[in-house]
Amino acid sequence: MSILTDIYNDEYHPQATRPVMPQDLREKDMAFWKKVSEVLGSEYVDAHLYRSCEIEHFNDFHHFREGFRLGVLLMLEVMEPK
Repeated sequence: MSILTDIYNDEYHPQATRPVMPQDLREKDMAFWKKVSEVLGSEYVDAHLYRSCEIEHFNDFHHFREGFRLGVLLMLEVMEPK
């Protein structure tokens, strides 16, 4: 089946956006990182979180690139003679 047909028939499901973290989970996470900072030091935690953000940025760019690729494939499919 083609991508256009899948989209038209509501059978194409892109990856969902990131959900909003619930308040109680966010508070547990903050408490965890506070304890980790007390044990390992804030410099270590800051360095770890910085690297985590770099990894997240890399993943975000990968998803953006895949979305762009999908757009190109759709354009090429539209241009194919039937």
